[in-house]
Amino acid sequence: MHINKWIRNLIIGENQFISSYGDYKRAMLSGKIAVMAIFLCLFYFTVDLIFNYTHVILLYPVGILFLALTIYLHRKGLHYIASTVLLPTINIIVYLFASSDSPHGGTYIFFVSNAVAAFAVFGYNERLQSILFSVGTYALFVLAYFIDFSLLPKRDFGQDLLLFNVIINFSFALLATVMSVYLLITLNHYNAMQLVERNYQLKKTNTELDRFVYSTSHDLRAPLTSLMGLINITQESNDKTEVSRYLHMMKDRVHSLDKFIKDITDYSRNNRLEITHEKVKLIDLAQEVWESLKFTPEAQPISFEVNIDDTVVVDSDKNRLKVIMSNLISNAIRYHDDRKPDQFIRLEVEVRDRNFYLKVEDNGQGIASEYQNRVFDMFYRANEKSKGSGLGLYIVKEALAKLSGTIHLESAPGIGTTFTVKLPNR
Repeated sequence: MHINKWIRNLIIGENQFISSYGDYKRAMLSGKIAVMAIFLCLFYFTVDLIFNYTHVILLYPVGILFLALTIYLHRKGLHYIASTVLLPTINIIVYLFASSDSPHGGTYIFFVSNAVAAFAVFGYNERLQSILFSVGTYALFVLAYFIDFSLLPKRDFGQDLLLFNVIINFSFALLATVMSVYLLITLNHYNAMQLVERNYQLKKTNTELDRFVYSTSHDLRAPLTSLMGLINITQESNDKTEVSRYLHMMKDRVHSLDKFIKDITDYSRNNRLEITHEKVKLIDLAQEVWESLKFTPEAQPISFEVNIDDTVVVDSDKNRLKVIMSNLISNAIRYHDDRKPDQFIRLEVEVRDRNFYLKVEDNGQGIASEYQNRVFDMFYRANEKSKGSGLGLYIVKEALAKLSGTIHLESAPGIGTTFTVKLPNR
């Protein structure tokens, strides 16, 4: 794992980020081929020094310089230009040595691996470039193998050294070819999985849309119809006490409508907005959430306990984290048990390894076991008397899916409920 990270940092830089999976894999393959070519140049530079082939050793530093340039371009984020420099550089080096060496040395094998690499490191949009490069590669092979012309002095190797060259060249060329083909297979598999996932998401969206339209029309019309009825009654009443009671009931319906619209907004934002990462001080976020909820009538008798160390800071999506925390706490408020003298909501956080755990505990009404598997479904209400939208816990589940988090529920009727959220601390 550490080696992979080191290679990644070497090729594209520690602080560089490539958003596209395909572009990242292509850049990494291009960089790995450049590193392999540099290593091979250094290896043959040493061999030629040992066997006193000093008339060609100046070519190696020039080749290494151009190969190192491609690594530099990758680290600068210029991945397309890096690959455009890399492949011709390798082709020219291979041609120079293939035209001056014995054909039995196997140098021309690199033409094959280089042509395959062209289709791997360039995407579909650059396929014409890959084809033209392959045609050029074939032309260089013909020039090197069938035409008796060389820019470098001819080198005569013994049989043992020729066999050694064949083994080394074939091994490196095979490795580069396998890496290129493996990348093509990986990208094909990735795209297939993306298609499966998108089909699943499309079916899920269509199903949710049907339910959303039906439930939204009902949940929006119900409080509005009730509100219109209360307005009519209020207009006909001259009793100030009754008018005050009706106004209070109107206010309650408006709050329900406002909460429902807020839930719809949170649901839409979670699906639409990109994931962001920032440092979040959890105790401040918890207090901010409670400040927005504590003045609701249902929250008045509830004691809010925050057991979070003042130094705990996590790296996460603050907006989604706030939505998760807000929905869990408001859910605990909504289903509190007013028969209990000491009602509480307790919030705890624990950071372990590369994750953090957010626990929201209450001593409210609790959830019966037969309902616990369904409370995260869209528009599901375990309690018929619930004033909630039925979206709160569903939004929590969807936000956690975006953040690669999980949630665990423990509850018993009459005792209370505990939600434990696990999230990565990046």
